[in-house]
Amino acid sequence: MPPVFEFWPALTTLAVLHLVAAMVPGPNTVVVSHLAAAHSRSAAFRAVAGIVAATGTWILVTLSGVAVVLHQAEGMFWLMRIAGAGYLFYTGIRLLAGVLRGGGADASAGWGAAIAPFRLGLLTNLLNPKSGVFWVSVFAVAVPTDAPAGFYAVALMLIMVQTVLWYSTVALVFSSGPARRFYRQATKALQTVAGLAMIGFGIKLAVAGR
Repeated sequence: MPPVFEFWPALTTLAVLHLVAAMVPGPNTVVVSHLAAAHSRSAAFRAVAGIVAATGTWILVTLSGVAVVLHQAEGMFWLMRIAGAGYLFYTGIRLLAGVLRGGGADASAGWGAAIAPFRLGLLTNLLNPKSGVFWVSVFAVAVPTDAPAGFYAVALMLIMVQTVLWYSTVALVFSSGPARRFYRQATKALQTVAGLAMIGFGIKLAVAGR
């Protein structure tokens, strides 16, 4: 058995912790589900690609030790937190502005077209320093200190595959016929909920401590 697979319990723990965290509704889920229902399945998949890229980036940053430095640097952590909160707040305002204009589904489509879905998924995740704190904590809890380099490569691939599968499932569900028909019937209400949710996540990120 290759040495890396001797650490399969740690890989399992890592996979479970990540999947549970991904399944808890957050900004990523709001972005993917809203794009899928209001815009198109392809737009949602592009957002998923951005989320996957950001997840991989945060893991590499964590493994390089930069995330620990970020967590300990009060000023830098605060700046990133405010930047992330501002981006979430801005995205929420754009959604609410579409509702106030009375554009309904057209406003949603315009939002999806104006902000590249890949960039939206990428920045929603990448500008959240809590992601770095999460991965530092997860690796500290789940990964043995004597894990070989191959373990980290397998862990990175495993987590990115999980990210693709989970958020692609969200995209498929919300871009299905029934979901899109329901969205068309309640566009303004659902778009308002999505906008308020993004603003709420932004406020939570801005005021929350470590």
